[in-house]
Amino acid sequence: MIYTVTFNPALDYIVRLDALTAGALNRAKEELVIAGGKGLNVSVMLKNLGVPSVALGFIAGFTGEALRCFAEEKGVRTEFIRVDGVSRINVKIKAERETEINGRGPDIPGFALEQLENKLQALPRNAVLVLAGSISGGLPQDTYARLLQGLPDHIRVAADMPGDLLRTVLPFRPWLVKPNREELCEVFGLVGLETREAALYARRLCELGARNAIVSLGDDGAFAYTERGEEFFIPAFRGRALDTVGAGDSLLAGFIAAKERGESDRDALRFAVAAGSATAFRYGLAEEAEVLDLLKRP
Repeated sequence: MIYTVTFNPALDYIVRLDALTAGALNRAKEELVIAGGKGLNVSVMLKNLGVPSVALGFIAGFTGEALRCFAEEKGVRTEFIRVDGVSRINVKIKAERETEINGRGPDIPGFALEQLENKLQALPRNAVLVLAGSISGGLPQDTYARLLQGLPDHIRVAADMPGDLLRTVLPFRPWLVKPNREELCEVFGLVGLETREAALYARRLCELGARNAIVSLGDDGAFAYTERGEEFFIPAFRGRALDTVGAGDSLLAGFIAAKERGESDRDALRFAVAAGSATAFRYGLAEEAEVLDLLKRP
């Protein structure tokens, strides 16, 4: 079974209008409310690909209840921990320029974090645990490391988080890490990263503790370095990108889904890139049929 953790899930309120005028009344042409959060995105995408998972994390208030309902309507099993306050709402204004206002979210008390630790320590043998996104709610930056310290060795951990947090989990030898270009730069203090340099730094991630590393490179594709010393590069599928939100989460879900089905690392990476591309070519997370259509291309 696969378990995902999202510390600070959100409702994304997406508003489209021709132009945004500050200090004046603006009327939307179109609006959409969707659930967000990296771990939750992974769970929903896994379900779209026919792979079950359990979504863990923290929710609060009426917005938290809406998040739970959204996940369960998508067929995702949830075991969220409730805390005081309200789960955040992120406002995303799409006009001539994009403007975003991200909510803060609730504080996470110590007893709630202990509840999450207890859940993780009781995970079944050979479970996959996806730790994704930023730490929030006033928790210290070593929170992921704290969760991993008490984790049984048989749990396979997949980590997808900002570079400063990723550095804290590498000593625990996660099964998989999946930074994007910007996050990889944060890990190593780089100003920028050329696509051809992905191989070097993916290997360095493994030298620092990761067993397998995937570097997602946006519309260039993705590079993987495995614990067997194998290297693979899969270019992105070509198409018109409409919305890249969730594309990296879809890539991660695609790789995990393919590995759960017993595919090779190379084939799993190709499936992962197709999943990420399919999500980028639409609004919202892709369906399995869209991923399979891309894979049929020569």
